Amino acid sequence: MTGLESEACSNIVDFPPFTVPADWFAAPGSRATIIVLPAMGTPAHRYRVLAEALQSRDFNVLLPELPGTGASEPKPSRTVDYGYGDLVERYLPGLVAAARARDPGGPVLAVGHSLGGQIAVLGAVHGYPGLDAVVTVAAGHIHYRHWQGAGAAKVRFAAFLFPVLARLFGHLPGRRLGFGGPQARTLIGEWSRTIRSGRFPELGGTSPNPACPALCIGYEGDFLAPMRSVAGLAELLNGATAKLPMNWPGPPHSAWTRYPDSTVSAIEDWLVGQTLVARA
Repeated sequence: MTGLESEACSNIVDFPPFTVPADWFAAPGSRATIIVLPAMGTPAHRYRVLAEALQSRDFNVLLPELPGTGASEPKPSRTVDYGYGDLVERYLPGLVAAARARDPGGPVLAVGHSLGGQIAVLGAVHGYPGLDAVVTVAAGHIHYRHWQGAGAAKVRFAAFLFPVLARLFGHLPGRRLGFGGPQARTLIGEWSRTIRSGRFPELGGTSPNPACPALCIGYEGDFLAPMRSVAGLAELLNGATAKLPMNWPGPPHSAWTRYPDSTVSAIEDWLVGQTLVARA
């Protein structure tokens, strides 16, 4: 496979009752494999430009759907549910195993956006996925104290409203709220409790790895992941932070996926400094 081609995989990881489609972007002579973990409610196709940019710099890329999002079926409902533990303890390790099966010799990294970044960090903290490094993009520790003034009040309001709606409908009707597609009831409940309490759900794990190299990237003007929250997430892995200017049109939290060059350059420069990969 050459150029910017990709291979479609119908079900990349065993995560019943969900199918988890993915695309595999192979780079000849790859320096590492990167798993791109989407944000809550965001279909994987939104990250194709990012995946192609990484592939063009000689990284393999595994781009999966989040369960019940995009092309993944079934959708969350009153009878179809999952939480942080399922994503960290089952979904992420399965993705890492799939990535290593495709490139057994190279480093495997996670680049997680928003919720995807939280999944990657929590997986590394609890020793589940065996990642060689973690990069988060527009992802933060979501305790309301990481926002200021009216921003903190808005976040706390969402933390009280969203679980009520999730219990009422059996899932969060995200599309009605401008919050992506339907979201799993348990995930929303745990997300909301983390906002209120500052504590992520308790997870198991036998080999904690808080020394996993980590870079947490934030963007100027991103209300959904202000730099205080980005730094709070970085602290869980003693990671580095980077604040990038917003030099593209659209909202900082999501539009960067369509204009990924500065983000990809920041990731590449940091990885070279970690000696995980060689510069192309």
